[in-house]
Amino acid sequence: MDWKKLESRPGSFSKNFGWGDAPGLGLLHRVINAVFDGSLKPVPRDTAREIIGKIANGDPLVPLNFFLYNRVIGSESYIVPDQLVLEALARDHDESFDRLAMCAMNFSRVGVWDKARSYQSHPAPWARRFAVEEIWDGTRWDRSQITSDKIEHFFEGGAMIYGSDAPRKFATNLHYLYQQSSLIGLTSSEREDWWASALFLFLDRCMMDGEINTKMSADDILAFVISEEFWALTAANPSLAPYAAKPIIEEYLDLGGIARLEEEEKPETPPAKAGTPPKPKVPLAPAARQAAAKRKKPNDLHLTAVQRAYAQAQRQVRNRQHAEWVKNLYENRCAICGAALTVDPRGKTYSEAGHVKPVGEPFNGPDHLANILPFCPNHHKAFDRGGVWIDPNGGSPLVRSATNETHFDKRKLVLLSEHGFNLGYAEWHAHYFAHL
Repeated sequence: MDWKKLESRPGSFSKNFGWGDAPGLGLLHRVINAVFDGSLKPVPRDTAREIIGKIANGDPLVPLNFFLYNRVIGSESYIVPDQLVLEALARDHDESFDRLAMCAMNFSRVGVWDKARSYQSHPAPWARRFAVEEIWDGTRWDRSQITSDKIEHFFEGGAMIYGSDAPRKFATNLHYLYQQSSLIGLTSSEREDWWASALFLFLDRCMMDGEINTKMSADDILAFVISEEFWALTAANPSLAPYAAKPIIEEYLDLGGIARLEEEEKPETPPAKAGTPPKPKVPLAPAARQAAAKRKKPNDLHLTAVQRAYAQAQRQVRNRQHAEWVKNLYENRCAICGAALTVDPRGKTYSEAGHVKPVGEPFNGPDHLANILPFCPNHHKAFDRGGVWIDPNGGSPLVRSATNETHFDKRKLVLLSEHGFNLGYAEWHAHYFAHL
C-alpha cells in the first residue's frame, strides 16, 4: 500500500478525549471494558458511541475512528473484537496496553461503517508516516525526533490535509500520546511481550481488511509484514525481528487467526417451572459491588493468558514427540562434538534435544523439528550459554567454539536431509550471542 497517496485528514483527533484524566491511555482501557462488558461479541457502533459518551469528556468518535475496528454486519455497523480488545478485557491497564493502543493508531486500519468516507478506513496515515519516515532510522527509533515542533514541521510539509484547525493542535496531541504511552523512551522492542501482541493485532487488522488469510504460509505472511514496515512501526531491530516474528505468526495461524476471537454459543437457561417465583435480585452494598466488578474480569479460553497457556501446553506435548524423533534419527550423536554418550554397561546411549531458538519467553521459538538438534549434556548447556555455536557459513554450517575446548572447532555440522533443520534458527542463535 502506498501510504503517501492516502488522504490524511486528522478530523476528530483534534478533539479532547480526556486523555489526561488517567495515566497513559487508561481511559481507552476503561472505554473498551465498558463497551464489550466482558464479552467478545460485536457491539453496535451507535451503542458503543452512547456508552463512550457517558464515560469520556469530548468526542466519543476518537476511540471508534482511530483505535477500534469497525465492520458492517448485515445492514448495521459494529465494533468488533481484536487483540487490542482482548488485552483490555484480559488484564488490568498497564504500559503494555498503552503501547499496543498506540500501535493500533499507527497501523491505521479501522475497518468501515455505514456512511463512512473512503479515507476513514485508514484514518491516521500521518501518524504512521511520521513513525516510518521521521522516527525510524533503519535500525531503531531516534527519540530526538519525537517533539511537538518536529511533528508540526512534518505535518506542515504536506503530510496532512487540514480543516480549520492548525497543525500545532494535532502535533501536540500526538506528542502527548507518545509521552503517555511511554513510546518516547522506546528504542528496540522485539524481545518484549507487548510486541508479540502488537504483531497479533496487526495480523488481526490486516486479516479483517482482507490483505492476508489463514491459507497463506507463515513465510508469506512474514514477507507481507516486512513489506508493510512493521519493524519501523514498532521499533524492532530488523536483524533480529524476522526471527522473533516467524514463530509468533506460526502461533497466530495455529490459533486460527481471527477465528480465535469467536465466542461459543452458550446453551440457553431452561425455563422455570410453572408457578416457580423468580429469584429476587438483592442489591449489593458498595464494597460488595466493587468486589463483584473485580470478579467480572473475563477468564475464559478466548483470553490472552489462557490462550497462551493452552498453546504452550500443546507445544509441550509436541516437543516431547519431536525431541524423541530427532534423538533417534541421529542415534544420540551430539550435533557439536559428534559423540554419542554411553550411559550403562549395555552400551545404551543418551542425548538431549535442544531448541536452537528457545521456546520460552521472551524468545518464543517454535517447537518445530526444524528448530531442534541433539546435544550431549555438556554441549547442550554450553550451547544455551553461547559457549558453542553454529556458523551457517553460506549453507555449509560449521560447529564453532568460543571456549577453550577447541578440538571440534570448525567441524562440519552433520545434518540429515530427512530432518529438515532450518539454519535460520542457528543464525538467530549466533546473532543473539553476537558471534555474527
